[in-house]
Amino acid sequence: MSVPAAWPSSPAKLTLEAWSQGCMIGALIIMIGITLANMRRGVMLHKLILIEVSIFINIAFNKQSSHKFPKLLLAMPNGFFTFFDPPTWGWYLSSTVIFLIISWNLHNVIAWMKNKPFLSKRNNAIYIGSIILVQPYWVLEIYANFTYFNTPNTHLFSSTRPLEAVCRDPWWIFTAINLFWNIKYRYEFKPLELIRISPRFGLLLLSMSLSIIFIIVDLLSVTPVIPIGYINPFWKFAFIFKCFTDTIVLDDFKTALDKLSRQSAFMTPQDHLWEQDHAQLG
Repeated sequence: MSVPAAWPSSPAKLTLEAWSQGCMIGALIIMIGITLANMRRGVMLHKLILIEVSIFINIAFNKQSSHKFPKLLLAMPNGFFTFFDPPTWGWYLSSTVIFLIISWNLHNVIAWMKNKPFLSKRNNAIYIGSIILVQPYWVLEIYANFTYFNTPNTHLFSSTRPLEAVCRDPWWIFTAINLFWNIKYRYEFKPLELIRISPRFGLLLLSMSLSIIFIIVDLLSVTPVIPIGYINPFWKFAFIFKCFTDTIVLDDFKTALDKLSRQSAFMTPQDHLWEQDHAQLG
């Protein structure tokens, strides 16, 4: 049965959790629409992004709309456990966390596919190989999650939860740093120039930065630094911005930056002058 102590029983915590779940589900539904509107048929990367974003949405939504969204077969409700009371909520949360973890790992695979053209063969092998190496941790985390929310044994999850970000996010942080490096040194784009040529790419970089900020806050929140507890909204916000990054630009980063580089080559002298004037004002 569910452990009463694990349930966010205080009105403030329950309200915060319900609000963050609604925020996540609403954002992901919007991103499904964005992905469907922009994806190209036959591109595996686009399909994986759609599955990644869809994996959280309620299975009831999938049943009602299966004729429109045949790709949403993996959809399972992780963002609805506050609608249930103990003991149902513990079983519900622990079973849907499996799909949550699949989606997190799928995001890392998508990040690898987007980053792949910038990496050597050896570095690509290290990237994807290290993702595979942490999978035993996720098996343990699924079990620890179940024991924490459904049995009196809370010690295991208390030990594994702080390691969650370490086994989930280093690849994403590396991808973000590598993208910023390539923008600056390989393509020699200045921030204002890049945003002016493609506001969409500027939004992508902002989303990346916000996701990393929330990753750090989530890590601190499961330690004595910010003792909010293991149920907190920050990992949801981090995941929203990760998915947003994937849906803003569906192609791999090199393809997108090559297009922007060609676009920049056709800029007129007046365009360059406008950019310099605004850079001085900034």
